[in-house]
Amino acid sequence: MSLQGEEAFPLEPVSEPVEAPIETHLVARPAQSGREVHTVVWQLAWPAVATMLLQTFNGLMDTLFVGHLPYAAQALAATGVGGQVIFLLISLAMGVSVGSTALVARFVGANERKEAAQASGQSLTLGLTMGLLFGLLFFSFRGVMARLLLGGEADGLAMRLCEQFLHVALLATPCIFLLNALMGVFRGLGDTRTPLRIQWVMIAIHMSFDWLLIYGHLGLPKLGIYGAGTALASSITVGTLLYLVALGQPAGLPDTYHLGHLLPSSRWWLRILRVGIPASVNAVIRQLGMMSFTGMLARAAAASAGVAALNIGVRAEAIAFMPGVGYSVAAQALVGQSLGAGDPKRAERFAYAATWQGVGIMSVMAAIFYLCARPFAGLFTSDASVIALGCDYLRVNAFSEPFLALAMVLTGGLQGAGDTMRPTLITILTMWFIRLPLAWWLIFPLGLQTHGAWLSMAASTILTGLLMLALFRGGSWKKVSV
Repeated sequence: MSLQGEEAFPLEPVSEPVEAPIETHLVARPAQSGREVHTVVWQLAWPAVATMLLQTFNGLMDTLFVGHLPYAAQALAATGVGGQVIFLLISLAMGVSVGSTALVARFVGANERKEAAQASGQSLTLGLTMGLLFGLLFFSFRGVMARLLLGGEADGLAMRLCEQFLHVALLATPCIFLLNALMGVFRGLGDTRTPLRIQWVMIAIHMSFDWLLIYGHLGLPKLGIYGAGTALASSITVGTLLYLVALGQPAGLPDTYHLGHLLPSSRWWLRILRVGIPASVNAVIRQLGMMSFTGMLARAAAASAGVAALNIGVRAEAIAFMPGVGYSVAAQALVGQSLGAGDPKRAERFAYAATWQGVGIMSVMAAIFYLCARPFAGLFTSDASVIALGCDYLRVNAFSEPFLALAMVLTGGLQGAGDTMRPTLITILTMWFIRLPLAWWLIFPLGLQTHGAWLSMAASTILTGLLMLALFRGGSWKKVSV
């Protein structure tokens, strides 16, 4: 999976380079017009958007398959909460992926080849080490997490199913961390097409294994929820191996790769984590907030049906907001490489172009989901109560999608610059001091139940987008060193 020469343009260095410019997929030459800026963003963003949509579809597999089991509501609640635990691990892994993206992008922009290769290798070693440690911790406490999040259910079936799902899925934790480290490296290089190819393979494996193992086709055992966990773990493991193969190709790294790059270095690990930890904390805080939010729903009147509706709503809505994630990836790489090349003005133009493209696409998707909420919810289950609650989720949160785009893409731009602490403070404010208290007040004292929960989500998302826009406009991110 080598980089194609006709897709690469040399970066504009700060000073005359001694070596040839690093080959990347970015078209990061100085742009002379607004049209060229938007073209550059689109060329980098569309593969990332396609990759994120495929990742979303990959995540939908378990929901689509288990939603038609006899115990659909409990199975959906179980895989939804299990998916939140997996996403919590991905949030922890962001400490490596965001740090590696920021460093590799800066080194690529400055044409510092050896440092880019060193940062890449250290990211892999750090990611694998963290994956082993967190894998052991989460696997040991999988039952505790299931009881905390689904213990409010009357018969406990969803809780037991969630523990079954996690028993298998958590075995892939080391690969989750290594996969995210590898994705961070490729983002820093500006290669968004290799991840797209790998994602096609991952989704094929996940879909095939879900079909084979959940329902026991072609003579294989009918594993139910265990099959869903096996399919997810298998797709992650194969994807990690494919990334490693791609990184070993001649154009995979910007310098000759050798084992010395993998030898642990506390100096490099601290440098990566200094940038990445605030981003990881940001994601962890958001995910812990969502898990607390889920716990409230499990104790509301609708119980498992409310949790199942949240699972369906979030996964269906993800089709709308995954373009925002793709444009966030583009903003990370373009801002990081532009700052490395010593051109903060170009970095700002790229970030705003990515933001407005993301806002436009997500606004259109939000309108579609508002109008087609019931058919989308019906794809995942035939349970009438879950469909009704899922429709309400999609229609309420459709109004916050443009603001979610603001928050996602501008956060990516700030992360590409290495400014990861201040977005974390905004997340703490809007999630823990706005969304959760407001949700509790609307669900219980006011008696709005799940509708009140959806309203609190929309309100906090709108506030997050506005605050992130104000933060980016301040411009202090241009002076952050990594």
